[in-house]
Amino acid sequence: MALRMPIGVSDFSKLRTNLNNTYVDKSLFIRDIIDRGEEVTLITRPRRFGKTLNLSMLKYFFSCNEAHSAQLFDGLKIREAGEEYWQEQGQYPVIFITLKSVNGKDFATAYGKMAGLVAKCYREFAYLLTAEGILDENEKKFFQRITEETATQSEVEDSIHRLTRWLHKYHGKHTIVLFDEYDAPIHAGYFSEGKGYYQEMVDFMPEFLSNSLKDNNYLHKGIVTGILRVAKESIFSKFNNPGVFTFLDPEYAEYFGFTAQEVAELFSRLAVPVDLEKIKEWYNGYYVEDIVLYNPWSIISCLSRKGRTVPYWVNMSEDKLVRQIVTRNNASLQKHFSNLLQGKAVTAFINPHLNFNQLETDGAAALSLLYMSGYLNATCNPIAEGARKPVYTLRIPNKEVYCVYDDVITSWLSATTDDSWLRESLDALKTGKMEAFKEALQEIAYNILSYYDTGGRTPEQFYHGLLLGLVLYLHGEYTIRSNREAGTGRYDIALLPKDGNSNASGIIFELKRTDNSDDEHLTQVAEEALKQIEDRGYQHMAEAAHVTKWLHLGVAFSGKVVQMVYNKV
Repeated sequence: MALRMPIGVSDFSKLRTNLNNTYVDKSLFIRDIIDRGEEVTLITRPRRFGKTLNLSMLKYFFSCNEAHSAQLFDGLKIREAGEEYWQEQGQYPVIFITLKSVNGKDFATAYGKMAGLVAKCYREFAYLLTAEGILDENEKKFFQRITEETATQSEVEDSIHRLTRWLHKYHGKHTIVLFDEYDAPIHAGYFSEGKGYYQEMVDFMPEFLSNSLKDNNYLHKGIVTGILRVAKESIFSKFNNPGVFTFLDPEYAEYFGFTAQEVAELFSRLAVPVDLEKIKEWYNGYYVEDIVLYNPWSIISCLSRKGRTVPYWVNMSEDKLVRQIVTRNNASLQKHFSNLLQGKAVTAFINPHLNFNQLETDGAAALSLLYMSGYLNATCNPIAEGARKPVYTLRIPNKEVYCVYDDVITSWLSATTDDSWLRESLDALKTGKMEAFKEALQEIAYNILSYYDTGGRTPEQFYHGLLLGLVLYLHGEYTIRSNREAGTGRYDIALLPKDGNSNASGIIFELKRTDNSDDEHLTQVAEEALKQIEDRGYQHMAEAAHVTKWLHLGVAFSGKVVQMVYNKV
């Protein structure tokens, strides 16, 4: 039978047992975990970057309760890494809980799922109940309350610590505790409607984690994975010097994501003919110092579709994060996204230790979260003399992720209007039916804008972001540019017809904003914007040498009121 790349398999034993499955060998992750001295380690990476599979691998390597697990590592690098590492195989009781499913409409629902996971974990060690001299009567009752999901919240918070003590008493060995996607419940609480149970969850999680891992005399190692370190909510503030390794750190980098060499070998091994430059354009773009990484979910999906390049990861990931950040009324963020969507870079400080509440007002915090979640890439700039912290250059990493922003912005725009109507409106723009497009622009303003949105210190940037998001619908036919030098000035937005669209007109927008919504005044302001396009010769841009026809639009905004004038050249 042909080799295959299984999609969505995160159980190491299941993956390795089927000999037809192809596995990218990340087993030296075990060696590095053994070599490092941290008792508690937090590793943060975006979703679908192999965190669950790697923790599952650790479970099968270290667990003394997994019969025949040694054979799962036949032929892997850890088997040849040295006898001192192999002697650790099968030596410890291991607790493994993945929290990615802990969510719900309210805290009671999410907490119920959490209690269910702990109960399932306890049932894996049911032999402790019948083992002689391990549990006294009160401890047996506690054990049963956990498995029956009738325990109190404080008992659930203390449940893993107690389990490590009993496992040590039974096996005579310290326990390895693995928590996967520890911050998923916090994300769920924050992005629930109105942040419904965010505070309740950040009250619960520190107690649960610290009781399990901090000053636990029965713990050998604790490995925790997530998207980011949620620091300000004190989730890890109770730990003494945990090892924290984020997407910015080279430690463990090659174990989460596929390197360029691994990608080339996979396509060769599975005999999938593909242009690797095209694969790079779609799925590459994550940098950890000198290591370049591909999103593994996307590569596996692409291989399973015989090299077809379409968005895969973005179709699986929740876009609540991007949706709330991109559409938030924050002038600096609107400016950043205006640049990012044109393929430009932005610079910002990345804070890997975030307080979710910072996202409301701090544009840099929002960009940091997007980076940690895989929606941006980052390269570190040289630290300037006297600077206290590094600044990073951020970009949209690849074509696949660009599709996320495209989908989010267009769905935001179409949230209060019919999508087909919106496309008809843009068809009116393309075909020069200006009165129809003008009416559409006014309707969009009424339906989407609010006076709050347009009342900030730099409302022009909000209007700019709105119109830029609108014309993103046309990115397949036009190259979209904004805020670039041309003629004797800088235009706001330009749409340049792509090859194969040579009969289309180039389109230039100049935007103005005024406090006076009087129709006569708005028209005057729009005419000033149109005159600016023509006086400064914005159409004389080098990259538009192939454009023979132009449509100039002067647009004036005042709150929800729009006026537009135009000229066909």
